[in-house]
Amino acid sequence: MSTGISNQIGNYMHADGAVRRRTVGDTDYLIGIAGAYNAFGLIGPEHNGIFVLDDTHKRVVLDRDTEISSGYHGPSQAQWDRLKEFMTCAPEDFVDLINSHERSRLAA
Repeated sequence: MSTGISNQIGNYMHADGAVRRRTVGDTDYLIGIAGAYNAFGLIGPEHNGIFVLDDTHKRVVLDRDTEISSGYHGPSQAQWDRLKEFMTCAPEDFVDLINSHERSRLAA
């Protein structure tokens, strides 16, 4: 199996070490770098990038941030850098980031 899709959480396949946990307020988030999207066995490495899951309310917040042509062989440096940005920004900036993202499921 390719290094970029050796693990899975929900439909998101990811490399070893590519998922982090962050708590903001009363909400726990899982933030990771997907190497591919598993659509019931159809693996799409073109659908990759940062994903954010609301683990408290069990929902997808956003996905496909910082996509590359294929995530099959592992995350790019830009994706690792973006994951770090999601993990280290101030809590209010994190909330703004996920609410204003073009692929946010929370945007009104």
